[in-house]
Amino acid sequence: MICKSFQQVHGILNIFGWGLLLPIGAIVGRNFSKFPLKCDDWYQLHTLCQTSGYIVGAVGWGTGIWLGNSSRQYTLKAHRILGIIVFTLATLQMLAMWLQAKKEDECGKWWEICYNVLGYVVIVLSIANIFEGIGNIRSHAAEYWRWVYMAMLIVLALIAVALEIYRWIKSKNQQMPFDDNDIDASQQI
Repeated sequence: MICKSFQQVHGILNIFGWGLLLPIGAIVGRNFSKFPLKCDDWYQLHTLCQTSGYIVGAVGWGTGIWLGNSSRQYTLKAHRILGIIVFTLATLQMLAMWLQAKKEDECGKWWEICYNVLGYVVIVLSIANIFEGIGNIRSHAAEYWRWVYMAMLIVLALIAVALEIYRWIKSKNQQMPFDDNDIDASQQI
């Protein structure tokens, strides 16, 4: 019974940490830094989401490692390997966030590209591992958690798509060389 409770804690922590807070942090970092929605506190919010997601996910990961080591009947090899990869890459991501290069430096541009790519890889692998973990649940609760997590992902995806559309529209409007009201009176018919 206690092992079942730890499995639930493991799943909830990982869904919340890796599967919700990390994607929210990525959305904040992409859309609130300068364009299209400038927010002065974007970096603190991005760092808060990423750090909180990492800490919650790391506790969930540690719980999963403990569960895997204490159980002889469940090996869950793919879930375990994916979890270790996610934790390792997320740890590199956190180190990169705290040790970032200045954008003015030559390596600053490359650091930012690597940081972003690594972040998206961590999110994709986290999502895959969460679904792998849900697939390992041996009860009717698996279907419930699959739908709950899919609903969370759909909401996040809709928010991300809406912000991308807004970004695209705003960038198109800023590329227009002039407004109709700026036309000289002699050019009007």
